[in-house]
Amino acid sequence: MKVCYAKFNPHDFLECHTSDAINVLKSMRKAFPWFSGELWELLFYSVLLHDLGKCASGFQKNPQKWGYRHEILSTAFTQFLRLPEEKRNLIALGILTHHRTLNELDDRIPRRIPGVPLEFDGKVEELLVNSDYIEDVFMPKVPYWEAYFFGTVKPPRRFFLPHDWKERLRNFDFNTLLEWYETNWKQHKEALIFLRGLLNAADHLASAGESEIKLLPNIGRVIELDLPRERWRMLQRAANEAEGNLLLRAPTGYGKTEAALLWADRNAYYSKRGISTRIFYVLPYKASINAMHRRLLNLFGDPALIGVLHSSSTFYLYSSNLEYKRLSSLYHKIYTPLKVTTPFQIMKAFFGVGFFEMALSELRNSLLIFDEIHAYEPNVLGIILAMFELLKNHGAKVMVMTATLPEFIETLIRDSISPIELKATPEEADRFTRHRVNVVDGSMDEVKQLVEELDLPKPSLIACNTVDRAMETYSLLKREGYNVMLIHSRFTYGDREGKERALLSNLNNYDFVVATQVVEVSLDVSFESILTEPAPLDALIQRFGRVNRKGFGNLRDVYVLTQGSEADKKVYRPYGVVEESLDILKELNGQPLRESQIPRLVSEAYKSVEGELLKEVMKYRDIAYNLFKELRPLRKGEEEKRFYDMFQGLEVVPIKFMAMLENLAKTGKRIETHRYLVPLSHWKFFAIISKLGDVFSYDKKQHVTVANLKYSHELGLLDEPEEDEIIG
Repeated sequence: MKVCYAKFNPHDFLECHTSDAINVLKSMRKAFPWFSGELWELLFYSVLLHDLGKCASGFQKNPQKWGYRHEILSTAFTQFLRLPEEKRNLIALGILTHHRTLNELDDRIPRRIPGVPLEFDGKVEELLVNSDYIEDVFMPKVPYWEAYFFGTVKPPRRFFLPHDWKERLRNFDFNTLLEWYETNWKQHKEALIFLRGLLNAADHLASAGESEIKLLPNIGRVIELDLPRERWRMLQRAANEAEGNLLLRAPTGYGKTEAALLWADRNAYYSKRGISTRIFYVLPYKASINAMHRRLLNLFGDPALIGVLHSSSTFYLYSSNLEYKRLSSLYHKIYTPLKVTTPFQIMKAFFGVGFFEMALSELRNSLLIFDEIHAYEPNVLGIILAMFELLKNHGAKVMVMTATLPEFIETLIRDSISPIELKATPEEADRFTRHRVNVVDGSMDEVKQLVEELDLPKPSLIACNTVDRAMETYSLLKREGYNVMLIHSRFTYGDREGKERALLSNLNNYDFVVATQVVEVSLDVSFESILTEPAPLDALIQRFGRVNRKGFGNLRDVYVLTQGSEADKKVYRPYGVVEESLDILKELNGQPLRESQIPRLVSEAYKSVEGELLKEVMKYRDIAYNLFKELRPLRKGEEEKRFYDMFQGLEVVPIKFMAMLENLAKTGKRIETHRYLVPLSHWKFFAIISKLGDVFSYDKKQHVTVANLKYSHELGLLDEPEEDEIIG
């Protein structure tokens, strides 16, 4: 009798992999009591049978060249379950789709036509070559697995092979199964989602060598080691007592992160081993996500407990000297209890992207913390509100926290999640006042004269609204002999990382740092002052936050110009909010910007445009909500394409680095390619094409979009065709 393997390189016996997957599933069952006992029964038998099709001799000989789907063969074994037809069908569909969706399997699923032989028939014969393994090795273990999982000396014994099982295996009716799905998927939508999602998780984690999912320790105790309870601020204490959805408004620097974790501590489900609730800490920018991940990793200590998810998180883990291949894979599964992520990673689940059933299963009864929610465009905010509506049905709880949120957006959130509301008192908020506002007539065209007239202290931040304006401003100051650094989004990730590292270690060596909006979120540094182009008031306040970061009560002057550039109207739409913000700041000219005033002032800035913005937010909310409701489990739909059309980022490689990329690929360091990518907005991409023609091409070998444009380590990606030598 031959043995049967589930995995190769390294080899893993089929019965061992099945046992490992059952171990993972049992850890989930203990951790997630909100899923019904009936679901766990369905899941157990799904895990039990999901890989039996791998016993086919062709798979055992060479799974890479076999050319068939083992899960199709595995599905046929569900007919031998002593369960009602409805349950058998649910289990069969879970097994059938545990690697591929029904769409992807459509041309492989056997559809019996009288007199016409099927590929399936030959593959069944291959399976029966190892029938003695199934009967003599696998089947005797079934009652022990049942007893172990269900925790009883008298297991349910739902799976038996009848004497004619080989013949019946050949005749399994896939047509009837697919017809049942088409008729019943809406009625069983949740069961199908959780069945496929949790089966995938158990299978993937067992294949990765994991025996259980991770749980968080007591959050309150962890925080107390870093911040003793007697030093908790009023809102932190209140958050620790708030049960249910929460809206928290507090000044920058108050300690909202600790408040959020304490809220999670209060609302989490505690099992005997720890907190099993899945927690998502949602931020809008990669830089702030990476910084929060580092902060939480320092707090909890174990990278298996604190995940990070965004479009380039694998490279972030790699550059952080963490076990990037393993952790990046695990962070996408129901393994890590606390994940720092973008809203787009959560949106993927509702748009049906990837193994969305696994993500939706993890969101069940989860806790979601949305920080910096003011930063999102109306379309993204609308989709987030639609998610809030659906998350209610998943038992999830939401916390939204902000320092600068217009009243109309706060009202939308309030109407959506009906939260408990916590706000700092005016007296408490004003203790965090750090800035005195000065409005200055002029534009960045006169930056040389302005820095002299204002006698800006060193180091100061010069904030521009567009990359092109930042390049011009940097060049003007550089020519005057100042020690200046330029930082914006159109550098390669590698250059950007190097510049940020230089600032963090040597900020005082610079006279000025010229930057775009990236400075609002990415740098934990403190400047002496700022000269900034006009922008929406909430964005300006974020920029001011880079000045005098810890000097509460000790005022520093911040300067806002009255004129920007014509390109600003592409960045801030509707532009009226910029004009309103300037008018408000003119009334405060020479006065402290008191923290207690900020919510009212930001709301005033958006008053003239809130109707227009509200209409756009609600339009996207309604579109997304209707789209999400029609999401079909086990299938890929148009929703996934819609997601990538809306949100897929555009990154290019300057042509001078292509030889470098080829060398990286040859030496097995393809991940280093990330260092040479430059993010590019879609409007800028099309503006360059309009100006220079088709200077972009796709390199199929390196899987990157190549920009035939000049690139400078000093200035970034330029709007000029490249004619220099390629770097090798």
